[in-house]
Amino acid sequence: MASGSSIDDELRRFEEEIAATESQTPQFNTYSPFTPHQLRNKGQPATISAPPVKNPAALVRPTTHIKEKRKENKSVPGPSVNVPQVSKEPDMEPVSQPALSALQMELEVKAVMEQVRARQNQMLQKQQESSSAGKIKTVKKYVRSAGGQVWEDHSLNDWDPDDFRMFCGDLGNEVTEETLSRIFSAYPSFKKARVVRDKRTNKTKGFGFASFSDPNDFAKAMREVNGRYVGNRPIKLRKSSWKDRQLDVVKKKDKEKKRLGFR
Repeated sequence: MASGSSIDDELRRFEEEIAATESQTPQFNTYSPFTPHQLRNKGQPATISAPPVKNPAALVRPTTHIKEKRKENKSVPGPSVNVPQVSKEPDMEPVSQPALSALQMELEVKAVMEQVRARQNQMLQKQQESSSAGKIKTVKKYVRSAGGQVWEDHSLNDWDPDDFRMFCGDLGNEVTEETLSRIFSAYPSFKKARVVRDKRTNKTKGFGFASFSDPNDFAKAMREVNGRYVGNRPIKLRKSSWKDRQLDVVKKKDKEKKRLGFR
């Protein structure tokens, strides 16, 4: 028992010496297991637990401190600069050059088409203005001449100057424009009919006119209606000579008669 206690005392003293040496030299881990000479001759070695580490930071090698310092030096930020944060827009897909050229061509074509339409609208407006102005300016005056008298007949403005007009004579007082229209409406190209009346008494003057746009209908009506009873009298039809009463036509005929020696 005395030998066992002495061994324990020596082990305790040995551990204290090792702990003292480790605290004096923290840079290097100089611990090495030591077996006393009393235990070397025994058949089974005694198990020795590792000494308690009083200062764990002393076991870290200085090289690691140097590396950490270098890393810290590298990561030391410079002078702080206030940089405004710019919100990044979503990346747009790059457009190829042919697609850009096609878009440009399409835009140019649209611009040209808009210019053409604007010009067409301007031309139409000018034509309408000119036509309306021309109509206002070029209203034809129907100056009539008969029996040595000259007057302007405004009623001829209601008729088409290029129609095929028919003179309807020997009409009774009972004949109206509706009566003539009912007779001549059997022909497709019939346009209008008129019965001339006295403005004061509103009685018929015994004649009227009917207008056609097709010469065939004009000739057919002339053959079929002439001599038929319209009202109480048979109607008499012939081609209208309304153009012969125009003042310029009358003057031209007078010149021809003078040239031929009739006057």
